[in-house]
Amino acid sequence: MLSRKAIVDLTIRLKNPPYIPFWVNGTKIRSSDIFTYDLSLPDEDDSFMSEWGFERIRDEEGNWKVQTKATLQEWKEVDVYQAPRLDFSRRLGGIAQAAKYCQDRYRLATLGMSGFSVYCSLRGAEHSAVDFLIEPDRFLELMELIFNFETSMFDLVAKKGFHAIEFCDDWGPRQSSKMTLSLWRRQLKSYYAKQFRYAKELGLDIWFNTSSESADFFGDFKDMGVSVVRIRKPSLMEIGSIGRLYRGKLSFAVRLDELFAENNLDQIQNVQECLSVPTGGFIGMVPDFVDQGTIDQIKSFINRKTSINEDE
Repeated sequence: MLSRKAIVDLTIRLKNPPYIPFWVNGTKIRSSDIFTYDLSLPDEDDSFMSEWGFERIRDEEGNWKVQTKATLQEWKEVDVYQAPRLDFSRRLGGIAQAAKYCQDRYRLATLGMSGFSVYCSLRGAEHSAVDFLIEPDRFLELMELIFNFETSMFDLVAKKGFHAIEFCDDWGPRQSSKMTLSLWRRQLKSYYAKQFRYAKELGLDIWFNTSSESADFFGDFKDMGVSVVRIRKPSLMEIGSIGRLYRGKLSFAVRLDELFAENNLDQIQNVQECLSVPTGGFIGMVPDFVDQGTIDQIKSFINRKTSINEDE
């Protein structure tokens, strides 16, 4: 019998998994083929603050929220700012306990919040919207500090037996953000590419958790070696056009409980058919606050016999 890790591997690599894997993102992993471990930490003295120094708040799905109020208001504060301590004993202290129930699942280590999203939470919405235009050198200096901190965890993540690292980032609303795709390519793409390349050299798959407005970046994700893109709000995305461009080129982990709650089974089927190929590429996902009955029904629905998973 194949392990759950092997099922996810076959799905990501488009090699005919025997069923469509399912991810319960959080601690309720009985029905999950994927085990998730959050690498981010709270401040040592204040659990309501992040290790970066900004407020630590989760959204309703469990993702860390980007903060709009600046922690580093002035450049003189940025100039003396230091990255958090790696403190691996505390950061990875839960792994021994987690190993008891992880079993044969695919192991995903998530950064919780990463890259430009960390920058935005440090500098606030007003500054982060223009820093890369007004002070590009200082912007890149702080971004490099963030990238280096993140990358310094990859070795130990791989040594601890994780199979993938998840980045959690985006670059603002596409209609109003000044961080256009072309500017991102000029200023930041090489940093992300370097991170991804190093992670892959260590044998880690790359997952990317981003907003519904970052689909323009998916082609670059593919070129840089991203294996899985997490789609948190499929109802807000042009799933058809994403499927036409990236079906069979990227794999997608898609949140499905909101569509199910609206009894929108036709839309779940449409999402699945748009993003899947007969050989894989699709992972169903729900947050861990979803009740077990709903989880069981969604799992059963996406694994029904359809044109997606029938032999051609």
